[in-house]
Amino acid sequence: MNAEDRADAFSPILVCGAAHIDRRARSDQPYRAQASNPGRLEEAVGGTAYNAVLALAALGRPVSFFGARGGDPTGLVVEEALARLGVRDLAITWLDRATPTYTAILDHEGELVAGIADMALYALLKPRLVARRQLRQALDACDALLVDANLPSETLERLALAATPRPIGAIGVSPAKVRALLPLLPRLSALFVSLAEAASLVEASAGTRPSLVVELLAELGVRRAVVTDGPRDALILDRGAIHLQRPPAVAAQDVTGAGDTLAGVAFHHYCEGLDWVEAVRCGIAAASLRVGADGLPRSNAQAAISRALAAMAAPQTLPGEFE
Repeated sequence: MNAEDRADAFSPILVCGAAHIDRRARSDQPYRAQASNPGRLEEAVGGTAYNAVLALAALGRPVSFFGARGGDPTGLVVEEALARLGVRDLAITWLDRATPTYTAILDHEGELVAGIADMALYALLKPRLVARRQLRQALDACDALLVDANLPSETLERLALAATPRPIGAIGVSPAKVRALLPLLPRLSALFVSLAEAASLVEASAGTRPSLVVELLAELGVRRAVVTDGPRDALILDRGAIHLQRPPAVAAQDVTGAGDTLAGVAFHHYCEGLDWVEAVRCGIAAASLRVGADGLPRSNAQAAISRALAAMAAPQTLPGEFE
């Protein structure tokens, strides 16, 4: 089945959030804080929503995108990247503003040391913009909505209200931004967060037991979630039960975008009717491909995901259930 046939087989998903330039500086040697580190600087189109769009497009899912960019050459690079993916681009351009950027400092193993997010432009995506005709049409036509926490909380609420009762997924982005999702939590079909982001949502300390953090998420109204913690076991919340899933062991080249890839792939499969735990397992398999040497294939990705999934350990269910 070619990409066009696969796109015809799926209903569209509307993705709202960040698409901008990622700058990744990776040290060639073990990273030394407060010192000059030899390394390499690379630039590519990225952003939480864009990374999820990339994964969805690799599965043949038609996508509409809503976000913001500036009227600079960087904004044109982002626009062209979305066009190459065949995405329906509904982003708003502010001609007198600069396109957001994210700069990541990585150690010699590809793990994040620090990141700087220059993303004030996304705050201009006010709730009134949801009433724009093209965005209303995309909301009416979509099968599901996937958002990230780069958008203002009030705008996220308006989008979620317009999409209900269709599936709604949300990606946490960072511990600083994830709290924008608080008003949406009871409406969400799926939440994608790191352990640090989950702890920020429930106001837990850094040493809080991960399973307790997930239980506290459920108390906030979350029904389904995946909480990741790098190479350690992911915790999957599914309507009162917690499952542990060990990610595949990979030699990570670059962890940037792994969680966003997980979100895009898992949400795609969930919207296609797959059991939530199995959908998340597909997402974890895809994320392991994303961070590995070969990366996630840009098309016909399902075959590679299925191979990675076959090598994964079975999930483990923690004893007891809660409401």
